[in-house]
Amino acid sequence: MKLSELNHNGYRWINITEPDKEMVDYLREKFHFHPLDLEDVLSKFGYPKIDAYQDYLFIILQFPVYAPERRLYKRTELDIFFGRDYLITINSGSLVALQNFFETCQLDELARQKFMGRGIPLLLYEIVDAMLDQVFPVLNQKSELIFRLEEEIFETPELKDMIQEIMILKRNIINIRRILAPQRAVLVDLQNKYRQFIPAELNIYFDDILDKKDKIISQLDTASAYVEVLNEANEALISRSTNKIIKVLAVFSVLALPLTMLLNYYGMNVRLPLQNNPYILTYINLALLGMTALMIGILVKKRWL
Repeated sequence: MKLSELNHNGYRWINITEPDKEMVDYLREKFHFHPLDLEDVLSKFGYPKIDAYQDYLFIILQFPVYAPERRLYKRTELDIFFGRDYLITINSGSLVALQNFFETCQLDELARQKFMGRGIPLLLYEIVDAMLDQVFPVLNQKSELIFRLEEEIFETPELKDMIQEIMILKRNIINIRRILAPQRAVLVDLQNKYRQFIPAELNIYFDDILDKKDKIISQLDTASAYVEVLNEANEALISRSTNKIIKVLAVFSVLALPLTMLLNYYGMNVRLPLQNNPYILTYINLALLGMTALMIGILVKKRWL
């Protein structure tokens, strides 16, 4: 367990990374939290929720974190104990935005006054707002990747199969949406249900968080639809290119069929018409050329070429 604590104007912010059994013992001894909440903190299969008690709220939120070795966005949990004069945040240490926010308050007196001087509810708002803000650069990156794939598919003369890149992009967009979308109910409850912790006059702040989250989900839905269009276009172009190749091969096969039959006919070990004629080779060559011209003419007339 790594624990850091800030105190300002009678309020405490405790930030814990790398939670373990030592952390559970510390929270049980110092704050007497419910055992089920402490169990959820160590669980790897949490789900966004709020548990309300007489003197605190237990909140689970989740945010996307990029795993470069897998080229995948995975979910990382942020556990929050929200009391009247304290806030405890618990995470694995991979939430860079949270760590940066805490360090800013730790090093800068003005930042500490701005974010902690107005009470715990506004500190919670600032933390969640900062965590959602870090999603927008991810969305911008995905938009740039979509435009780059669009250029590769539609504007590059050399046709490439972009299916792997498209599927990775689509998977990440779906993962980010799956991580963030279920938290809307949690944020709505924070805004409306727990007046003993979050006064009604602060609704405007949590409504701002809801608007920001809805905007993120809307952009993810738009990006997902566009990626689907790119995937369909990529498959259509590849299918068209494959059909052209098959068409050319089929034309060569059709052209060669009558020629092969004629050559096989005169290759038989039996007496054939004109086989002793000194001009038989010329006749055969003329026949081959004539049959080829006839087949090409038929293909052109049928518009198969």
